[in-house]
Amino acid sequence: MQPAPVQPPPSPTSAATAAGPQHAFSVGGVLSRTFSTWSRHLVAFSILTVLAAAPFVLLAIFGDTPIPGLTAPPQSPLDAAAGAPPPQLPQGFWLAYLASMLLFVVEVGAITHGVIHHLAGKRVSLGAMIGAGLRRAIPLLVVGVLSYLAVSVGMVLLLVPGVIVACSLAVAIPAVVVERPGVFGALRRSSALTKGKRLAILAVFLVLGVIAVAVSLAGSMVLPALTGSFAPMLGTVLGLVVNVVFGTLFWVAPGVVYHDLRVAKEGVATAQLAAVFE
Repeated sequence: MQPAPVQPPPSPTSAATAAGPQHAFSVGGVLSRTFSTWSRHLVAFSILTVLAAAPFVLLAIFGDTPIPGLTAPPQSPLDAAAGAPPPQLPQGFWLAYLASMLLFVVEVGAITHGVIHHLAGKRVSLGAMIGAGLRRAIPLLVVGVLSYLAVSVGMVLLLVPGVIVACSLAVAIPAVVVERPGVFGALRRSSALTKGKRLAILAVFLVLGVIAVAVSLAGSMVLPALTGSFAPMLGTVLGLVVNVVFGTLFWVAPGVVYHDLRVAKEGVATAQLAAVFE
């Protein structure tokens, strides 16, 4: 009897194909998935932003000093009074700032959880998102601080190194949420995943940056100016709503970039990414 032929081990390419559908990493694809994910979960993502800003909202409501943009119309840089000394910070401002930053870390982790679940075709739950953000809060905070310091040093040395570092660390936060590789492991993982794709990542965030600037100007200056003569606070409130809703775009994008990089470079199925939360 002839022995059965030995089958060669599957190649990395065939294993990647079996893991899930592959697609090329592209600026248009990332932007398309970013906007579709963001628009599908506008309410949930906006609620997370409001929760992160809750300490400042409470300070604005119960504090005794008006806060421009919250309990007072924002100061326009074109206003002659804008050159005056800034108003005294209300008591408890720094405590509210610290609390808001900690909640912001939870928000970023929560949104990343929601993005991966959405891309996997699974139900996105506000409670599950918050739970994921809370569970990863400490490593998310450390990775966020280290990334900020690294980018800041790069920007101080020269603009180009800062931009390169920013693109290199663009998916460190999603790596923390999905893979849990540790603080420095997340930084290394982001650098490896983004290698060869950093110009495309830069293009994605440049587009989102232009949108963010336009929305910020509309929310902070145009709307208050249009309603200032008959309802000063109406424009401020509308501006806050606009900035809250559109602000989450920047936290949806890294999750989509991370997802697309892993699918394109490693052939990982999206369902495998979401399975870590189960």
